[in-house]
Amino acid sequence: MIKKVISIFGVLFLLFLFVPQIHAQDVDYSEQFFRGTIVGIRGSSQEELFGAEQHIQMLDVRVDKGAEAGQILEVDYINQVIQGIPQRLEEGQSVVLIRSDLDGEVTYEVYEPYRLNSLFWLLLLFVGLAVIISGRRGLSALIGLAATLFILIKWVIPGIVAGGNPLLVSFGGAVAIAMISIYLSHGFSKRTTLAVLSTLFTLCLSLLMAVLSVRFATLFGMGSEETVYLSSFGNFDLRGLLLGAIVIGTLGVLDDITTTQVAAVEEIHKANHKLSLKQLYHRGFSVGKEHIASMINTLVIAYVGASFPVFLLITKSPQPLWVILNNEYLAEEIVRTLVGSATLILAVPVATGLAAAYFARKN
Repeated sequence: MIKKVISIFGVLFLLFLFVPQIHAQDVDYSEQFFRGTIVGIRGSSQEELFGAEQHIQMLDVRVDKGAEAGQILEVDYINQVIQGIPQRLEEGQSVVLIRSDLDGEVTYEVYEPYRLNSLFWLLLLFVGLAVIISGRRGLSALIGLAATLFILIKWVIPGIVAGGNPLLVSFGGAVAIAMISIYLSHGFSKRTTLAVLSTLFTLCLSLLMAVLSVRFATLFGMGSEETVYLSSFGNFDLRGLLLGAIVIGTLGVLDDITTTQVAAVEEIHKANHKLSLKQLYHRGFSVGKEHIASMINTLVIAYVGASFPVFLLITKSPQPLWVILNNEYLAEEIVRTLVGSATLILAVPVATGLAAAYFARKN
């Protein structure tokens, strides 16, 4: 039990080490952002500001971190009233303070509630469940997750920011993530190697389908406000970003089905060493078809859940349904879902065929 607890904190250390942005505000931006605690609420009011009804709380906040730690500041928290319900802060709650200096006049405001403590405990719960229930496998998977974050943060994102081709950089990162995470999660074995080879081959097919689908659907990668806003910071290839996101997003489902299929074929081979290549393939593919049915549904539901407000807006929009579906934002989500689902389907025969050929050859 002690070893598991030590492992949990070891993985948490790796995760926070690989995601330095979590603590960056306390160090790099201490003159602009501070963490504080509400020690008193002097009152509240509602006013018409910026063309909308705003709720204003007058707060006394103690600065907990930064150059002005220990000071008590009188600050306001302004937020929009939505459906007649304002967002209220409570005494004792931690907040993020922002310090503004305009023409020598310094002002303070509450930027937003401080949430990292809550996120840390949720992360601890996740890591604890993974290690306690899954043991070494769970620990290996968490280390693979840390490696994935490291590759994305230290290689993929800086490579794109530095002017690299988003598609090529993302694809290279996806290949590295696939190899490292699968070996770490499932160990070094012939079964794992077959799963890695199947994943890499299917990933290439996914890349090809993504490129053809995006061009065929005339998508330019400008379907969301975030990408349009990002273009103001530099000359980014937005279509390449879209393609890279599709490839990396597909990888999250791909490694699951390839490892499962290879394992199924190996277990079938162990049960009956006399099965031929054709028999191994058909029996393994029979398992794969059930996996396809469940995973496609899972993938589509995951995309719907991520874009749930969009689906609710469809019912309220005055535009015809065909115009809504034709919108680039929704078209991008449809292409993501279809390419991911198609890649998942292709992964089954690829992994099954490769595993069947290998284990039948051992006969």
